[in-house]
Amino acid sequence: MLHIFICEDEEIQLNYIKDMISEYVTCRKIDAQIAAAERAPESILKKLHEESPPALFFIDVQLDGCEMDGFELACRLKSLNREHGIVFLTSNAPLAYKAFEYRLEVLDYIVKEPEYFLRETISDRLSERLDVVFEKVDSRWDRKNKKTILLFCGSKVTEVIIEDIILIQSVAGKHLTEVILHDHMITVREPLKSLYRQLGKDFIYVNKSCIVNRYKMKELDKKERFMHLSGGFRVEVSYRELKGVERVLKNNCAG
Repeated sequence: MLHIFICEDEEIQLNYIKDMISEYVTCRKIDAQIAAAERAPESILKKLHEESPPALFFIDVQLDGCEMDGFELACRLKSLNREHGIVFLTSNAPLAYKAFEYRLEVLDYIVKEPEYFLRETISDRLSERLDVVFEKVDSRWDRKNKKTILLFCGSKVTEVIIEDIILIQSVAGKHLTEVILHDHMITVREPLKSLYRQLGKDFIYVNKSCIVNRYKMKELDKKERFMHLSGGFRVEVSYRELKGVERVLKNNCAG
């Protein structure tokens, strides 16, 4: 379950935001709950510790009368867990962009419109902003929960989600290996066998120079010995690997 924290110094606005977010997650059937709604940033920090799992924070930018403003609170939260999601609340839209000065990775901003606090139910505009926020939350933490592999190319290191890889093949005549994804390719110097050992059972050899993601396999042309993959890719299947590839494809379909 996703825990949501709200920090807003104006009590009326705090209660409104708390009620509207509660209404939103209930209507959307989101697995989330309000863990705390506080006027003081120190009260938020007291409820957290270094091992706190990633949470979502709605923070007023100004926090008048408090020892720290919203930016300072966000910095403290990020120091506890870089994966905490931050959404700034502000009545002054230009002020929100000050977050860039702090080099904060912020999910979104919500501009507090006066009309919000005259309503007893959530406005369409606020609901749309929350749609954007929770879509970003899903995208970020869904990615974090997926297995990845680090690919090294010279001084550059790229983290890639394993299930996004379509195929990996050795480059003939060179000590290079190409990792192919849907929309781009990464060339590394690591041997194919080494990558295969890291990737595990979700990848199979189709020939001695190429392994493919078993879940990207679409169709096997046994006569021409070609495997068709997601993204329009196709690779040659060796005689040696033909039966094994066919067996894996059938198991995929059966599953």
